[in-house]
Amino acid sequence: MMHRPPAWALDGSERLTLEGFLESFGTAWARTERRFLKLECWQSYREADGVRSQEAFQAGDTALARRLLEEEAMGDQPLRDDVRARNLEFTRMRLLSYPLTDYLRYEMINYEVRRRLGENIEFLLPPSPVEDYFDFLLFDAHTALIHDYGPGPVGHQSGGWVTHHPKTLHRLLDIATDLRARGERVHPLNDTSHQSRI
Repeated sequence: MMHRPPAWALDGSERLTLEGFLESFGTAWARTERRFLKLECWQSYREADGVRSQEAFQAGDTALARRLLEEEAMGDQPLRDDVRARNLEFTRMRLLSYPLTDYLRYEMINYEVRRRLGENIEFLLPPSPVEDYFDFLLFDAHTALIHDYGPGPVGHQSGGWVTHHPKTLHRLLDIATDLRARGERVHPLNDTSHQSRI
């Protein structure tokens, strides 16, 4: 199945509902002192019901989608302020596969908005098929949250898993390190070299 976390990643983890996932995020975030890393792999997602920006984009109103994404992004300003106040390394790693899906065309507007607000986003073409990777959040070396987006082909979060297992945390960090070392960095927001593939 697409983007499913392997058995080693879930060994010793705790299964979470969507509400439990959000609660665990808050707990882990409060303990984070140095680094937060988010790896995003799915090429198509279905956002939570009522996300107006995605609805507008799907309806063909890109201008409205952008305005709504700007409003949604401002809702995360307290998080960005916290990152600055605590001097945290905050990185989103987004894996891409060309041509971009309709969802990622929508997300590119979101990434553009959020980068303008100061978020650090790295775009990578992975060295292995993008389906081999899975989404996770890594908080320093104490906690990881692993998403459950279902069997695909369109991801829709139903919950996930939390782990504090040291070997798992090290292997997750190794995934990010390997992607940075062997993946191809691309700049879809300001680089025209890949436009023909988009």
